[in-house]
Amino acid sequence: MPLAITLPLNPDVIAAEGPYPRALNVLSRKQTAVQRQLRRAGLAGYEPTTQATLLALAQRAPAGSSVYDIGAHIGLYSALISAVYGRGRLRTYAFEPTPDIAGLCRRVRECNRLSYEVVESAVSSAPGTAELYLSEKSESSNSLNSAHRRHTRSVPVPVTTVDAFTAERGAAPYLVKIDVETFEAAVLEGALRTVDRHRPWIVCELLPSADHDALRRSLAPLVALGYGLHPITPEAPWSRYDERGYRRAVSGQCRDWLLAPEPLTPGFHRAVRRWLIAILACDETTNLLTPAGSPFPGGWNAPYPPPGRRPARGPAAHRRHAARRLRAGLAGLAALARRAPGP
Repeated sequence: MPLAITLPLNPDVIAAEGPYPRALNVLSRKQTAVQRQLRRAGLAGYEPTTQATLLALAQRAPAGSSVYDIGAHIGLYSALISAVYGRGRLRTYAFEPTPDIAGLCRRVRECNRLSYEVVESAVSSAPGTAELYLSEKSESSNSLNSAHRRHTRSVPVPVTTVDAFTAERGAAPYLVKIDVETFEAAVLEGALRTVDRHRPWIVCELLPSADHDALRRSLAPLVALGYGLHPITPEAPWSRYDERGYRRAVSGQCRDWLLAPEPLTPGFHRAVRRWLIAILACDETTNLLTPAGSPFPGGWNAPYPPPGRRPARGPAAHRRHAARRLRAGLAGLAALARRAPGP
């Protein structure tokens, strides 16, 4: 059955970039693990600090920059960035090797009239082909690492590298997101020329079950180039680690990291916090649900109005609505901070 999720409202971005849609059609409320999580909790319940970090980094990306979403699944992050910033300013590439999930990623793009490109390929340390192992637990755990999850099936998939794709397309990445289920070390190994030349910001999942010897070898060249390794947490400032010390901060709660090519500033942390408050207001009560075969209500994804424009609901009702969303976001931020791991 169809599901649309409310997108976070950020007036600063609307003022700078122009209006963007207030909702995103994610097609189904139960077809995949990601869609089921969005149905249960909205955007607020799906890696909100990671979302906020990606949106804050995309906010500062120069016009014409590229974003690589490696391990895109249904393309949620690609769709978010494309919906908010995709009016020709950023080029977003969603890398997803699982054939049926890549098909869903294309459908999300088409149903929302977005502009990101779906690249049906895995990413690793060398181009070619490889076996993608299909997890019995969840399609979101499919991996090139045969030991990651129990599986009974695999499919051959094409493989590229960040370096090869960047050279082929001439698409210098400003931002790279990597979530490849314990295969992150190989992706980083195949990105070293791009990192050296273009110094992208990298948001990377680091799981406790990963091969941390391989990760240390892959992270060491980045640290030598001046990168800091920061666990993404609700509270700021974020701690900085190198390839020798990061392992003690990896946990099931703290699994997404920012590999930063320059020091993090108070302005960056303010932008992340502003996005996080807005995301945490987009909980399950803001979802749009319709019966199978029924359309969403009229104006379901109409753009948020520019700041200062009188909304159709009237100023008093709008102020009450905005205040409720702000209170919800602040309450969610406080709860998330209480659950955050210590340094």
